[in-house]
Amino acid sequence: MNEEKNAQVPDFSGEEMKMPENTDVQPEEQAESTVVSKPLLIGLAAVLVAILAGMYFWFAAMNTVPEPAPVRPTPEQNNEPESTTAEAQVETMQAVSTSDEIAAIEADVEATNLDSLDAELNAIDAELEAALQE
Repeated sequence: MNEEKNAQVPDFSGEEMKMPENTDVQPEEQAESTVVSKPLLIGLAAVLVAILAGMYFWFAAMNTVPEPAPVRPTPEQNNEPESTTAEAQVETMQAVSTSDEIAAIEADVEATNLDSLDAELNAIDAELEAALQE
């Protein structure tokens, strides 16, 4: 017990400190501990691209300008003169029987002039095509 009380603390103040040379201490290689793996990142990037593409097409579809509805001109706006033939045909078509008998209806149908109907429809088609091309 007496020796323990007389023990002196070693004095290394004049010596140079050295690392031990005999020990093989190698640092532990840590495995890469990532929270997110590469396939998950690629999947998330693909989902993000798909969402962005969907939003682009959705907004592009919303921004299309609707075509204005065609407006029929009023008689004051329409400057085309009516022919006397057209007026006569209208008057003839308006002169129909008020009877609801089958014989009266057949007589009205046979009295209707449908010979110039094809020519008039072709003229209307030509006017519409010209209006659409403008």
